[in-house]
Amino acid sequence: MATDAQIQANRTNAKKSCGPKSDEGKARARLNALKHGMRAKTVNPILPHEDPAELEAKIQEWVDDYQPTNAIERELVSRAARISWSLDRAERYETALLARRVRKAMLKSKARRTEKVCDFGRKLFYMAGKRLLPISGPAWSDDPSAFVARLEETPEGARWLLDRWVEMRCLIISNEDWTFLDQFKFVRLLGEQPLAAIDDPELNEVFLAWETIEEKWGTRFWLQMQEMTPYEDPAFSAWRVWREIVPRPETPEAGVALLRGIAEREIERLQDLLVDLEEIEGDEALELAEQASFSASDASERLRRFQTARTRELLRTIDLLAKLRAASKKATKEANPPVARKPAARPSSYRSDPIENLVAEGMTDYLAKLLEAGEQPCRTPKNGAKEANPPSPTADGRPASPRDVPDASPNRQRVNPPTGRVAPGAG
Repeated sequence: MATDAQIQANRTNAKKSCGPKSDEGKARARLNALKHGMRAKTVNPILPHEDPAELEAKIQEWVDDYQPTNAIERELVSRAARISWSLDRAERYETALLARRVRKAMLKSKARRTEKVCDFGRKLFYMAGKRLLPISGPAWSDDPSAFVARLEETPEGARWLLDRWVEMRCLIISNEDWTFLDQFKFVRLLGEQPLAAIDDPELNEVFLAWETIEEKWGTRFWLQMQEMTPYEDPAFSAWRVWREIVPRPETPEAGVALLRGIAEREIERLQDLLVDLEEIEGDEALELAEQASFSASDASERLRRFQTARTRELLRTIDLLAKLRAASKKATKEANPPVARKPAARPSSYRSDPIENLVAEGMTDYLAKLLEAGEQPCRTPKNGAKEANPPSPTADGRPASPRDVPDASPNRQRVNPPTGRVAPGAG
């Protein structure tokens, strides 16, 4: 049995938040784990981030376009609108997935390029030193010209070199003393080895500029690099001695101007190179985005199947609505057959003849009557049609001719053909 204190504590805890209690809050909490809604079983098609008024407006737009006339048509139109709403949601989901995929691919590409820049920059400023064992030392070939070339392949590498040259120009302008590290960076940024100063004219001129600015500045640095370079790399390095192969600058100011000119030349070159690289990078970024804009993953394939199924459902709903309307129109026509129009009454003065009878009675009926009478159809009116009393047929069934008809005139003598004699008894 629970004690009174436990019961009271239980009641106190129950008054605290135990989840939503209203219907609206429960409906919201029911969708907490919802991600895309493709397999949702809830009837409510509205997600927490969607506006119910937009769905109502969409349904009303479909209703206004189709103008349903009964409850079944209204249900079909509303269902089609909700399916369209679901398809729009699936398209937004696909767009969000692809946009995230494109951004992720572009960020990864930038991260990889930045990582390469850091790696080549570290190798460029790396000083190998003497190898204690044949296998000791760096695991790469120490080639500063190759490192500079690889850095100049990408905008990130070109910016890195540009920043280093700006630092060199600031050091030159400041008139501060140079260290071995500063001299080493200056030479390596040119893609050269310090020991090559006794063979390369431009690099030899740099060392002589240091000699002009301060005595033994250049030679002391060169001897230090010779001492720290392995004897076998390059060959016969122990037999190399310092030498001047170009004229020295005349004054320390000329030496400073020479160093500054080299720094500004490299800065300008890298700025022009950076413009070209950024243009190329834009094309590469577009190609990368196009490449990442299609996903062949299982989740994307399920999404496309969902869209296909919903599209077929939408088309079937619209087709059913069209068939229902066609059947309704057909039933309405059968319930209300068209009323036959009566022929217009002819005026009393209208004169009828066989041609008019042909038109009124129809060609087929008229021809049938003529064939039964043994006559050929003729468009010329007969004289008998104008007579008040047409002649009756003879005893043998032959149509009566005008000569067989007795003259109705009392004063006219009848002539018997062919003699033309007067008949007896004629008065």
